[in-house]
Amino acid sequence: MEENITIYISESNKGEEQIIINKQYKFNFSHSRKDNSRVYKCTEYKKNNKCKSFIILNNGKEILKYESLHNHPGNEYSVSLSVMKHKIKDEIKKHSNPFDIKRKDYIMKFLKKWDLYILKTLILRSINKKLPSNVTTFNEIPNESEYYKTERNEDFMIFKNSDLVIFQSPFQAKLFKKYNNDIFVDGTFYIAPKFSQQVFITRTYVKELNSFYTTSYAILRNKKQKTYKMLFNKLKTKF
Repeated sequence: MEENITIYISESNKGEEQIIINKQYKFNFSHSRKDNSRVYKCTEYKKNNKCKSFIILNNGKEILKYESLHNHPGNEYSVSLSVMKHKIKDEIKKHSNPFDIKRKDYIMKFLKKWDLYILKTLILRSINKKLPSNVTTFNEIPNESEYYKTERNEDFMIFKNSDLVIFQSPFQAKLFKKYNNDIFVDGTFYIAPKFSQQVFITRTYVKELNSFYTTSYAILRNKKQKTYKMLFNKLKTKF
């Protein structure tokens, strides 16, 4: 095991414990062993690099074993961004009422180290995640709500089952129908509710306006193939 290892306890985008080593590498929790020690795998393990590096910590967060087998360079920017997210979340958690939070105070506190736009985005997302919600499970998502209506009183939610909720306005449906030769999609986990896996977004390119437009939003409970098939089948039926 290499010497002079610095360790920092942070948090992943899903709110789970994350270990940062030497300000360059991130490790997410994998599993616990019989002796209650915890195994963390490099975050590049499930990506193209398939990195096999791992670290084992005891209950006191002392290093029992560190296999530094990284097949990719360290990323100080990504790591420092994760640390900053964690610090901002910790500061915001200290407030019992998120509506009382003064964003300017946090911006001034961290501004020396970070770009203003990044700071505003991180702080706003952290505050929004702390806002109280009546929905705590996927099944509690209501079938009807005032928020499912557009300003023109048009239906915005078009489908809901036990794994999937799809939101699409009539205008978005028209764009999806007319400009569907190339569909761009993005599955984001950072803004997904805690009781779901991801927020899935479809976008299309409108050549006449030389612009991209979002054509649907969906909240997915899982990442199963049948869920994605259901999503696109329902969008196609709006043609």
